[in-house]
Amino acid sequence: MSANKMESEKKYECHRCWVQMDKKEIETFGPNVIIDVCPKCKGIWLDKGELGKLLKDRKLTDYLTKHIGTKSRSPMVCPRCGMTMDIEKADDIEVDVCLTCGGVWLDKGELEALTEKSEEGFEGDELAKREELEEERLYKARNSALNKFFKKFTR
Repeated sequence: MSANKMESEKKYECHRCWVQMDKKEIETFGPNVIIDVCPKCKGIWLDKGELGKLLKDRKLTDYLTKHIGTKSRSPMVCPRCGMTMDIEKADDIEVDVCLTCGGVWLDKGELEALTEKSEEGFEGDELAKREELEEERLYKARNSALNKFFKKFTR
């Protein structure tokens, strides 16, 4: 069995309700996307790349999932990897994005709202994204400098 097949069959728990999520297959151009839906709160878990396949709008998808910074403003824990998530905004829609694995959590109705925003033509707040890009760049630079420093002592 392939790793992708095993991953798509893995069951996750909703990180809001702590109940097992149901798998739902969504028809898309190309391979269908299998999403995880909470039967209680109707929240949706999307693995990395699935939001783009569902929205078909690279600008909106990239805005929400690329250069998301390094500081978490979300109380959520990723149902996939257990790491910290961050809140990303597309105008008035807030989604949670995992800082580690890139998965996306959508509350009930947010997929439909994002689809509508995508069809209207999303522009986004470029200043906010530039700030997150700079935050990410500084974080990587600090970590790189710290790694070099500690390597000197571990040789």
